[in-house]
Amino acid sequence: MIKYLKPLLIIGAATLIAFVLYMLGQVSPLPVEEPAPLDVNVQILIPIDYEVKIKSTGTTTPITQTILTSEVGGEVIYRSKKFSEGSSVIIGEILAKIDDTDLQLQYKNALLQLASAEVQFAVQQAEAEIAQEAWKQVGEGAAQDLTAKKPQLKQAKAALEVAKAQVQSAEKKLNKTEITAPYTGRIKNINIDLGSTILPGQPVGSMYTSNEIEVTLSIKDSDLRFLDIPMDGRKLNPDQKSLVVIKSLYRGEMQEWSGNLERVDGVIDPMTRMIKLIANFKNNFIEDTKPILPIGLFVEAEVSGKRLIDVFMIPNTAFTPNGELLVVNQDNTLEIRKVKVIIKMKDHIIVKKEMKAGERVVVSKLSIATNGMLVNPRYQ
Repeated sequence: MIKYLKPLLIIGAATLIAFVLYMLGQVSPLPVEEPAPLDVNVQILIPIDYEVKIKSTGTTTPITQTILTSEVGGEVIYRSKKFSEGSSVIIGEILAKIDDTDLQLQYKNALLQLASAEVQFAVQQAEAEIAQEAWKQVGEGAAQDLTAKKPQLKQAKAALEVAKAQVQSAEKKLNKTEITAPYTGRIKNINIDLGSTILPGQPVGSMYTSNEIEVTLSIKDSDLRFLDIPMDGRKLNPDQKSLVVIKSLYRGEMQEWSGNLERVDGVIDPMTRMIKLIANFKNNFIEDTKPILPIGLFVEAEVSGKRLIDVFMIPNTAFTPNGELLVVNQDNTLEIRKVKVIIKMKDHIIVKKEMKAGERVVVSKLSIATNGMLVNPRYQ
């Protein structure tokens, strides 16, 4: 019995499976929905004119700094109260005096030697004239030099010249007993005091100019393209002197001073690839409403460079990790574009050649972006 039922069961099962497969084939698949365009924030590019500002730091230094020395030695018998660290002095002001007793004696002795030399020269001159007249009366031909007393006269004249030089030297030393300020400026330090004894050539202090201050600024050599200046180190012409603004926290407040670029050090540091700019700042001798610029102050500087015409300022957020821009085309599809950066700032980047006015760039971050990707732009 089972032998005859087994084929029937197989046929029935196959028929059931065929029916199920037939019914499944009658069911229509669900339609596949296309993904909605991705919302992106975009910015419309508008051309602007941008003045380049080159940033740097430096320390204020005097243009001229002089070590004061004494050409004569002796005891310091006077020291001005203004000959103190930090004091302002004017050109020609007496800072200190050295005892001139010995130098007065040397000067008077030189005058005595001069008077004696003048007498000897006059005597020899008179004797030479007498000898010449005597030879004319008794001699024949030209008289010998010794007979005419020419060597004696020459010797007396040389002694006279030496005596005059000694008087000038003694007088010069006598005048050097006063140490004066060679220019208007400020005293940096002093090495003497009242009653101290100094030697010729010994430093007695130092001073510096206060009416003009220099600041040396290091910049990247690539930044030189934004400055229209020669590289030969000469002083710049007035039309080449870029504006330099320095700032620093001084007297508890952020102070600001304006100056000009003076020259460029043409040597590039081989390690840092930096080059030095020298800026000049004017100082008033007497402080008015604004603090004068002190020496040794660390400052932050901003050098005005060229003015770039019709460039685009784009936020840093618009750039991909590969340094590319996502541009939204007219059909709202993405275009990945490589651009050349002119200037990179903290929050923005300046570009020009690869972009056009009116183009839309994506400023929001995208995890995935491909060429031709459909997006829904949202304007900022």
